[in-house]
Amino acid sequence: MFTNDRLPRATNLDGSAQSEADWTVEPTLVKKGASIGSNVTITPGVTIGERALIGAGAVVTRDIPTSPSLPACRPAWSETHGPQRQADSPLIV
Repeated sequence: MFTNDRLPRATNLDGSAQSEADWTVEPTLVKKGASIGSNVTITPGVTIGERALIGAGAVVTRDIPTSPSLPACRPAWSETHGPQRQADSPLIV
């Protein structure tokens, strides 16, 4: 859920109903590749960085930095620097 008002109120201090002039919309920026879990609440004015991962049920009140690029393979495995294997042995991922 994206919220757009940092201090939401239905009425003013004197009890009168608020109008559009009584509140300010603040933008929220979600950058490329960011993943947002279900039931996440994001407050206004926050920037979510590229490839950031936000877990389900989180409440985001501050900027989330860009996450480092993660390889799409097993951790600590590299075709050029990873463990050597025989050509006929299977690679189990």
